[in-house]
Amino acid sequence: MKKIIKHICTSLLALLVLCSTFSFTINEHICGGQKMSMAIGIEAENCGMEVAQIASDQTTIQQTPCCNDISTFIQGQQELQTNYDDITFTSQIIITAFVYHYIFVLPTVDEEKTVYKPYIPPPLVKDIQLLDETFLI
Repeated sequence: MKKIIKHICTSLLALLVLCSTFSFTINEHICGGQKMSMAIGIEAENCGMEVAQIASDQTTIQQTPCCNDISTFIQGQQELQTNYDDITFTSQIIITAFVYHYIFVLPTVDEEKTVYKPYIPPPLVKDIQLLDETFLI
């Protein structure tokens, strides 16, 4: 049971490190104040209400767009910190002692199952109940 919990915890920690270093983009298409579509990593679907320009020989009429595209970029961690210069001598001793005790001093989980031989009672030489004349009623 402990082994399973240990594997689950290590998998979750590895997934946490992966997700913290992962960058992605969230694209949203908003039309008339309502969110019409949302996509992660790709372009959001358009609602089909693009503004058309009306052009004539004398004037150009341009309508104000009712749709808006919003892109949000979520930046992941670029580099993991590997600065070991800040570790003092005292913390090095504590880490060394912890690793030593964890590896060598703590008892191991490997348990050997002991197999017992089945108990065989000694043979009856005399019937003690008949000799003492004691019977259960």
